[in-house]
Amino acid sequence: MAAERTHGLIVGAAPWRDGRFLRPYLDGAAWTVFCADGGYANAVSAGLQPDFLIGDWDSGERPALDVPCVTLPAEKDVTDLQAAMDQALSMGITELLLCGCTGGRLDHTASNLLLLEWLAERGGSGMIVDEDNEVRLLCPGVYQVADLPRYHYLSLIPLDRKVTGVTLRGTKYPLDRAALTRGDTLSISNEPAGPAAEITIASGRALLIRSQRA
Repeated sequence: MAAERTHGLIVGAAPWRDGRFLRPYLDGAAWTVFCADGGYANAVSAGLQPDFLIGDWDSGERPALDVPCVTLPAEKDVTDLQAAMDQALSMGITELLLCGCTGGRLDHTASNLLLLEWLAERGGSGMIVDEDNEVRLLCPGVYQVADLPRYHYLSLIPLDRKVTGVTLRGTKYPLDRAALTRGDTLSISNEPAGPAAEITIASGRALLIRSQRA
């Protein structure tokens, strides 16, 4: 496992058809692959070589691999996925791509989405991807979001009660210094109108979700 790697792939146990959706994200960087418990089976199905195993193995026996491994107690205060993210951060790996962590149990999906905030508060950055969606956290700032890989829809989900100064350029439905309220649907199902969208947020945090690859 190369110590200089700064990109970590965190593979969870939520089932997928195969891992082909990961290919556009993995090109061009050296990745350290962390398998969270049953995420090992997902990694193998995607042709990935695990670099680190971590879990309580409630999804099956610990894989017999000659790679670093942490066995967690079955009764613990964090999920296997969060423990894998924490392990990556402790190794100096701050850019994380999470997969195999949406679908199935809704409580796990919701908490995993919010782990993007947990990661940002610890100096990391991350993205969640599955076969139909890409999720990233947006804090105050200006973002250039390339339409690669290609997705049909682009939505903003406020995490704070109010997200203000929201400006969208390069989208089918632009916004100019708008205020988004958590629970409202103003910013759902927008679409890219060019090779990149520019998103500005003055205050508050939101999830940017790109969906349904066209």
